[in-house]
Amino acid sequence: MKAKFSPLQLLDFKLLESHYEFIVPKEDDINLKDLFQSYPVDIDFGIGKTEEEGEIQLFTKIEVNKGRKKTLPGYKLMVEGGGTFRIQDPENVEEGLRNNLSQFSTLNMMINNLRNIMYQITNLGPMGGYLLPPIDISGLLRDKAEKLEKEESKIKS
Repeated sequence: MKAKFSPLQLLDFKLLESHYEFIVPKEDDINLKDLFQSYPVDIDFGIGKTEEEGEIQLFTKIEVNKGRKKTLPGYKLMVEGGGTFRIQDPENVEEGLRNNLSQFSTLNMMINNLRNIMYQITNLGPMGGYLLPPIDISGLLRDKAEKLEKEESKIKS
């Protein structure tokens, strides 16, 4: 099949910050799949402004096994990246698709790029590569919208 290209373009991606730490497990017999699945994952993101009209800038931060009082053994990770996107010929793209591309697809692409970086960082580590599980992008967008709505209502109060 011949690939049809999306009107969404990733113009630039940069790794802005990363942190890797290995916490030595106390037990020798650990099921890595279960351990990795039990890691808490926190994802935050925000849209920035660009000087070029029609460009979307998205900053995304992923923390794995961080923020708890008692961190689980194995990997403790944080990666943060920034991406610049553009929708080609936006006036000829249906509004629903344009919204989907500018929100859902951009965040999905950023998470996938950061997932790859986390895997590369940990691949030579003592427990092998950590692969971030699939993420519910719609849920992230919904949670972010609710958080912003609450913050706005606090400001108005």
